[in-house]
Amino acid sequence: MLIFRKARTFLIVLGCMTFLNGCGFLEPHHSMEEPVKVEEFKRHIDRIDPEGGEFPGGRGEDQLVLYTPKSGERTGTNQWGAEAVVEEGVVTAVGGNNSPIPQNGFVLSGHLNSAQWIMENLFPGVEVAIEGEEAVARITAETRLKYAEYLIDKRESATCDCKNRHPSISRKRLLSLKRKSRKQAAISRKKREKGDKPGALQSAGNALDLALDYYYRSQPSHDRELRSCWYRLQEKSPEQLEETIKKIADAGFNCLCPETIYWGYAIYPGAHPQLGQNPDFEGWDPLEEMCRLCHKYGLKIVPWVEVYFIGFEESPLREEKSHWLALSREGGHASTLEKGYYYFCPSREEVREFWLEVYTRLIERYDIDGLQLDYIRYPRSEPWQEGFCYCPKCREAFFNRHQLDPASLDPEKNPPMWEKWNQFRRDQVTEFVRRVSLLVNNLKPELKLSVDVFPDTGEATDSKFQDWPLWIRKGYIDEVFIMSYTSDVDKVREESELLSKLVGEDVKGYVGLGPYMGMGPMTLVDQIRTAREGGSDGVCLFSLEHLEERDFRALSEGPFRLPAQCP
Repeated sequence: MLIFRKARTFLIVLGCMTFLNGCGFLEPHHSMEEPVKVEEFKRHIDRIDPEGGEFPGGRGEDQLVLYTPKSGERTGTNQWGAEAVVEEGVVTAVGGNNSPIPQNGFVLSGHLNSAQWIMENLFPGVEVAIEGEEAVARITAETRLKYAEYLIDKRESATCDCKNRHPSISRKRLLSLKRKSRKQAAISRKKREKGDKPGALQSAGNALDLALDYYYRSQPSHDRELRSCWYRLQEKSPEQLEETIKKIADAGFNCLCPETIYWGYAIYPGAHPQLGQNPDFEGWDPLEEMCRLCHKYGLKIVPWVEVYFIGFEESPLREEKSHWLALSREGGHASTLEKGYYYFCPSREEVREFWLEVYTRLIERYDIDGLQLDYIRYPRSEPWQEGFCYCPKCREAFFNRHQLDPASLDPEKNPPMWEKWNQFRRDQVTEFVRRVSLLVNNLKPELKLSVDVFPDTGEATDSKFQDWPLWIRKGYIDEVFIMSYTSDVDKVREESELLSKLVGEDVKGYVGLGPYMGMGPMTLVDQIRTAREGGSDGVCLFSLEHLEERDFRALSEGPFRLPAQCP
């Protein structure tokens, strides 16, 4: 768990900088006296101008791919990665996917660790060369200065237009930061002319640090929106927990969604005779303490509970409730597409009654502000041959309705009946959401019921049988959290706009963002702004333990710098 106090230090960029149109960066800080060195980063190129392949654009798992103009106009990749556009040997843009390929350069595209390498080492202005089978990036004083000016120029039109400028943005403060950054840039260039290379690098770092302040301060800070984060408890005592929650509040958050029931345990004692407390927290009640501390520091608390996913091989529920487990078409309990995941069968009444009793105790006992259902779905069921659930209960229930065993169905040979089988599965999840909604309304009508869902409604309904647009229309839920986990800012905008259209007036729509991907604070603040522009009612970050000092600095000086009330 990395939570730090806000610090004012000066920056020398050693790592990831992606920003705007999907960019982010690492920003290690150094004192004014600390010596600075030019950095060079290398990465092996796995493929050049790939054709075909299992994934879009030919970019495979964990690969770094070089796309030249021979590949066409764009890379053709999906949102699960990061890319850097290089023109005449200099990075001009970082972030996003399916990038245009320049005629005077190339695109470096990465997935997983290769994407991380791009986000950690490349930013506009960095010199990049292809040497043999390696991409080589070099960071100098001049690249820092170019990036500093780029940050200022890119936001200047939005912040200096008095007519459109958000009232939370101080023009006077921005002008001061801009002058100071350019003054440090001039000092850096003079030192370089005099042969003072360390001094030139240090002043360039100072110029960039001030430009970052400019960029953060140019972000609007709204007074009414959700600013939340998901959190898996790390602390072992009430004292440690209070320090963490105070830091969350100081950073401008107004809500916490702690993971409360997961992997076959609850974090609190007495959840249910058949649901034990996680051994890591025995001896105290973290949830009770979180409720007290969140309200003390002005945060709402919404317990986040995992529904059908009940953990891995070692989960006590997997052993004790093995007869409740979902069964794949191939006859296994563990999912192969979500490797090693075990799920309860959504159609079993015993499963519904068990969780309803757990939620009843939770709602009656704790001073919470809402309840959030996660994994409120089947295991991923694509391709159809590896789908769920084909346990005897499901097969019997479907047979009684349609006089056909679903295990005998083939979607290509009998599409109408296959759709009825899909609808049967969607109905099971929807019925449980309806039952939880009734429970909450009967026990505490003021409590907000929310769900964590996939933003792509087609994927959600067809492969996970999670028909969340229907739940909105039926009035079963109060809030929707979409999981928009990508480094692509444009993708976040697209999903935010769709969410805004679907929730309407009565349901709040929040965008879940993924700093766990290592996207960096520039991407994070850009995505928060984009989610707002797309019509969302706020954001939730996944997850608190992945936020670092650089992220807290960006949030507290940027979009979260002024207090905000929850919607």
